[in-house]
Amino acid sequence: MDLRTPVTALPTVRGTVARGLTRLGIVTVRDLLFHFPRRHDDRRVLTPLCDARPGQTVVINGVLTDIRAEQSFRRYRRGTRPVLVTYARITDSTGALPVRWFHRRYLEKTLPSGTEVYLVGAVNEAGELVAPEVERVHRGRTPLHVGRLVPVYPEARGVSSRMLRYLISLALPVAATLREYLPPPTRESEQLLDFPTAVAHIHFPDDETFLARARERLAFDELFLLQLAALVRKAARGMETALALAVSDATVADAIQALPFSLTSSQGNALHSILHDVMQSLPMARLLAGDVGSGKTVVAGLAALAVARAGGQAALLAPTEILAQQHAATLAELLGSSGLRLGLLTASTPPAERDAILAKAASGERSLLVGTHALLHAPLNFPNLALVIVDEQHRFGVLQRGELTQRGPAGTTPHFLSLSATPIPRTLQLTAYGDVEVSPLDPRPGQRPIQTEIVSPAARNTMYASLKNRIAARGQVFVVCPRVEEFPEDERRSVEAEYRRLKRDLFQGARIERLHGKMRAEEKSRILDAFRKREIDLLVASTVIEVGVDIPNADTLLVEGAEHFGLATLHQLRGRVGRRGQKAVCFLAAETEDAASLERLRVLVRTNSGLEIAEEDLRRRGSGELYGTRQHGGVTLKVASVSDFPFLLRVRAAAERLLREDAALESASLLAARVRQLNVTTHFE
Repeated sequence: MDLRTPVTALPTVRGTVARGLTRLGIVTVRDLLFHFPRRHDDRRVLTPLCDARPGQTVVINGVLTDIRAEQSFRRYRRGTRPVLVTYARITDSTGALPVRWFHRRYLEKTLPSGTEVYLVGAVNEAGELVAPEVERVHRGRTPLHVGRLVPVYPEARGVSSRMLRYLISLALPVAATLREYLPPPTRESEQLLDFPTAVAHIHFPDDETFLARARERLAFDELFLLQLAALVRKAARGMETALALAVSDATVADAIQALPFSLTSSQGNALHSILHDVMQSLPMARLLAGDVGSGKTVVAGLAALAVARAGGQAALLAPTEILAQQHAATLAELLGSSGLRLGLLTASTPPAERDAILAKAASGERSLLVGTHALLHAPLNFPNLALVIVDEQHRFGVLQRGELTQRGPAGTTPHFLSLSATPIPRTLQLTAYGDVEVSPLDPRPGQRPIQTEIVSPAARNTMYASLKNRIAARGQVFVVCPRVEEFPEDERRSVEAEYRRLKRDLFQGARIERLHGKMRAEEKSRILDAFRKREIDLLVASTVIEVGVDIPNADTLLVEGAEHFGLATLHQLRGRVGRRGQKAVCFLAAETEDAASLERLRVLVRTNSGLEIAEEDLRRRGSGELYGTRQHGGVTLKVASVSDFPFLLRVRAAAERLLREDAALESASLLAARVRQLNVTTHFE
């Protein structure tokens, strides 16, 4: 066995297990070793049965007796289902407890009465162990699932932490073949464990000290790669040349004066910074980050207008046709009279119109092209492309974004401005956005907080009554579901099923439609246009509405299965209502009683601040797929917490020190290769 060995060569890896491992991204033994635990449970202390108390999680060593399997029934939200229950008693020298498992017929045969076992589980109020984890005692063999700090892993259907512990224990000797890639001076100065030891001890540590040191080393590696990649990108950008444009605040002063509203101070500051950047021959790399409704589009539009007045052209890339159309309409309304000549290019643009738009871009008659992926695939001749704007850039592939930045005049790189609807916490500015300048936008003054309520199953009728009242008062309602279509094994509500149910059973007199990403572009545009014109009262939708959809009259949002969405997504969805300052309500319908899930949702009840929510999301999740920091081919933060600011500063200082001493990373070829790979496949702007 080596690092490249397929996991299918390991015992028991076939069928459901093999498919589950694939879903987890585990194909080889190397992937298995780098599937790190999300936590460790301390199962080193055995509890005598006489000391077991209701509500307590216990580790018990005893003998199973009276084991038998019986058919029974179990109540679910949609009724009852037959279920096989295996009953037993666990005894030790101090007492006994009843035990039961569900759907575990094999236990009756594999663990007959008289078998000595370890059980791990919680004692319920009735004084019984329900569905405990079980491990048979083998004399002379160290147990794998008890008697140690036990790793608990991210799981998939068919692949439990128990299965992963078993497979990783088989693969663990191969960890010794992993190559150290940190330069010795860095590892020694930071007093870090060597790489193979850290990987071994992140799974099965000897004690808390070894676990802490393993986490420290692996967290350092993740952040060190991010920092090095950002610093190398920043240095490389210094070698590129952009068009230095003759612009200033005065260039667009008349257009700002003509706007139907005043810019906020943060919008003015951001625009000033952008214009200062595009005056330089060094390509701009700036992120415009603002909460829902903070006015990113108008700032980007004014930047494009300034570029156009200086003789340049701009392109604005949006992730969806809906958002591209909305950007084009908004900018035409706000800046068309100031001379911003824009064209809209999407996949549904008719061929003749498409050819005319491209011809006008080539001749310079169009100073701004707004579009979707169609911009990337079009035979676009943009002779004076000086500014590329990408909205929600993490939704595009790296090569896709790179295509536009390569279409500037020969020998130049266009200035780059990305827009983010998520406020960026300070720690992320130092890591994922370490090579760009961040311009934060404050919320617009006068924005009314959106009242947010968590709705339990018992309170549904009251909520539906509230929806009916708001529709009767000429309001409009979004209902968002976590799935598009219904699946028998999945109890989450779907757009299609909920659309039929609401129309048939609850809102017979209301005008109801549905919207999701599987619809044709023309159909989506038609439905949104009708909703905008108040021809629809209630729209059942998927998260296709999450970004940018602007329905001025919408004042109510219901999110079904809210516990299945991240805080950032829920905040973006909430931003679809109350966009004109009217009183708005957001209902978060939860189908769970899990205390941690409900507490997470209460963050949205407590605050409407996107920055506070981003900080809280960062604190709770700590790493992983957050604000686009995880992308295919890039660094997945499995161990590091980007909320640990002192640790971030320590890592950044180490990266800067290494590059000062060895700018080309000649002393660390493996590290250099990883940084090159990261910068080719991942873009954090």
